[in-house]
Amino acid sequence: MPATYNASRISAILSLCGFIMGMDVTSLAVFLDKPYFNDYFHYPGPLVQGALSGAHPLGGLTGCLVYSLLCDKFGRVGLFRLGSLFWLMGSIIAVGSINTAMVIASRWIKGTNVGILSILLTAYCSEVISPQRKGRTLGFVQFACSFGILSMFCMCILLNHYWQEELTFRLAWSLETLPCLFFVFGSLWLPESPTWLTTVGRYEQAQEVQNHLAVEHNRVCGEKTPQMELLEKLDLAATLDDASDGFSYLDLFTLKYLPFTAMAAILQLLVQFSGISVLMYYAVYICEMVGLQSTVRSTAAAIPYAINVLLTLLPPLFLDRLRRKDITLAGAYPLALIMISLSLTMLLQGHRVQEPLGGNAALTWTVSSKGAPYVLSLCYLFVSVFSLTLGAAPWLYTCEILPVRARSKGLAVSMAVGWATNCVLTLAAPWLFARLQWAIFLLLGSVTLLISAFICAYFPDTVEIAAATDDAAAASRITKPERANSESPDHGSCTLSGSDDENGADKDPHNTPHYVNDSPSMSPVVGPTFKTATTETGLQKQLRHQHLQHLQLQKPIELSIVDGASL
Repeated sequence: MPATYNASRISAILSLCGFIMGMDVTSLAVFLDKPYFNDYFHYPGPLVQGALSGAHPLGGLTGCLVYSLLCDKFGRVGLFRLGSLFWLMGSIIAVGSINTAMVIASRWIKGTNVGILSILLTAYCSEVISPQRKGRTLGFVQFACSFGILSMFCMCILLNHYWQEELTFRLAWSLETLPCLFFVFGSLWLPESPTWLTTVGRYEQAQEVQNHLAVEHNRVCGEKTPQMELLEKLDLAATLDDASDGFSYLDLFTLKYLPFTAMAAILQLLVQFSGISVLMYYAVYICEMVGLQSTVRSTAAAIPYAINVLLTLLPPLFLDRLRRKDITLAGAYPLALIMISLSLTMLLQGHRVQEPLGGNAALTWTVSSKGAPYVLSLCYLFVSVFSLTLGAAPWLYTCEILPVRARSKGLAVSMAVGWATNCVLTLAAPWLFARLQWAIFLLLGSVTLLISAFICAYFPDTVEIAAATDDAAAASRITKPERANSESPDHGSCTLSGSDDENGADKDPHNTPHYVNDSPSMSPVVGPTFKTATTETGLQKQLRHQHLQHLQLQKPIELSIVDGASL
């Protein structure tokens, strides 16, 4: 079946992945406080409740490991389909669950697919979607994820309204298979990543895919955005093949790449320690702590998911226009302060109870009716700020801050760190609610504040760095686009460099500043590791010798971004 090369259609198919990723967040939360659910599974305690919720991020961590083992052997589309198989298997086990062990196993298996997708979506978008539309695409995927969270929550509430028995959660978990089946069908139209095709030596197919992507991009965007320039297949092979030239996971921790690996991991730690997973997984706990009951409690717990959906529509409008670092910090600092304010409000307006609320051993703190509106308002404000900022920006930032050669494996490691943190927090949350009560939010807010200060002080920004295939070029400068020069050692890369005219800086109508590796704007943590590669690789020489005559007959391949006015 012929693939589609239209960015909008590709984004629509990938949005199904986002919807799948969001569904399992609330597929369990609705039932945790329901009498028939607790009676069927013999009233699980705080640790078992933590294991039920924590199995999902634990599966995410497993998915990162699966991706790291298979990313060089299977194509990107093949991994999409493999992850879908994990999801279908987990859903089948969930429907047939007769004890908590089976529920935990099913959520772990489904989480494995989510872990694979968390890396794969970012990597695939950076390899197939043009830089001008990458932020928009990931923004829509994030919106689909938020919509999946809300849709599953509402569907579970609706089913619970009609059937308050074990059929309710079995039917809800069975319906999770439908979006996955739709995505498997839609994946028939997804083009394979030209980057992966090149790294496995399938140059002709990579050239064909990349040519189609370039033509479609230029046709749709016209002169409104920078155009994609076509390069010869020789340049494609010489630049992208280096990404698979013996690079291992151990190389991520060498002096050259360790700063990038650390920055990517810290960004994922920021997202997790912000506390969004705790609020999303345990929203019903907070509603019960403030004294809400029955339908009012369900409605109040659904509001954060609705806010998340509505506000996630906005980031695609500005993600490609603002600095990644600015968006990240604009969300991180307020989120930290909101968390600290939430903890202080619960402390001043609440008290410990002798008997657990609703028979739930994890709930030993209650908030007075006077403080309840403030607690709920702070929770809603937190979700609003997160949706506008940390919902999508850190994922782009993580991808772009890693050099191309380290990107595939670096994403796997950083996402694994994020999923491991998510797993620990989700697993421990019921126990922390029982022991720390209000202080759990003070802990999360304080850690977020410290991480934010570190990012503000030491991290560079990446908004002007394209997906450069030359590590030194990617790391050493942030400059404006130019036409690639085939004589340059950087040629064939999507680097953003100065004009090829020696007076090009004077012609820049926007007076774009040029930064080099010793610029004050670059972090001292990463500066000393930057070196410039100026020699032609052995692979380039070999390919020039073996394929020169053949390449002259081939259509060139897109890899560069140039100014539309210069074409």
